[in-house]
Amino acid sequence: MKKIGLICAASTLFLGCAETVQAPALHDFGVNNARPVQSQKNPASAEIKVSAPKWLSDNRIQYRLLYDQPTRVRFYNLDQWIAPPPELLKLHFDAVRLDPHDSLVIQLLNFEQQFDAPGSASVLLRFSADVFAAGSKNKRESREFALRSGRVSPDAQGAVRGFAELAEQASQQVQAWLRSLTKP
Repeated sequence: MKKIGLICAASTLFLGCAETVQAPALHDFGVNNARPVQSQKNPASAEIKVSAPKWLSDNRIQYRLLYDQPTRVRFYNLDQWIAPPPELLKLHFDAVRLDPHDSLVIQLLNFEQQFDAPGSASVLLRFSADVFAAGSKNKRESREFALRSGRVSPDAQGAVRGFAELAEQASQQVQAWLRSLTKP
């Protein structure tokens, strides 16, 4: 009888703890950066593709302590992206206007919050962009972009705000680059 009482008490304790586990908050780039894709996207332009290595195709928000174990990637437990970063960037880049004879392939290379000291953080967005003739494997141009935010609050909210700002900057810089390219 004593064993049954202990099992019941342990089960109650375990179940009680399980109920207090908090679900992660889900984030995107915010309503200020939301774009009505159908109204802005040029229907004649080729589709933009965004890809990333497996370690960046995850919903978790990554950060790195450069001052302590700079090779260790960490994740916020109570905050996540609503979709993996390549999908969020794809939605953001869908509003980029392309010449109907071009297609754009973006490869995400880095997407993390970095702490250079306790309480001092910024975010880094690095990607390569390749322009192809639509329907062809002939690469016209390539460029790598590396964007770093100013100081952001040293928490998940700072990371989210920083990435929203960098996504907008990335979109603007890619559009300016595309406009500067000479036509074949």
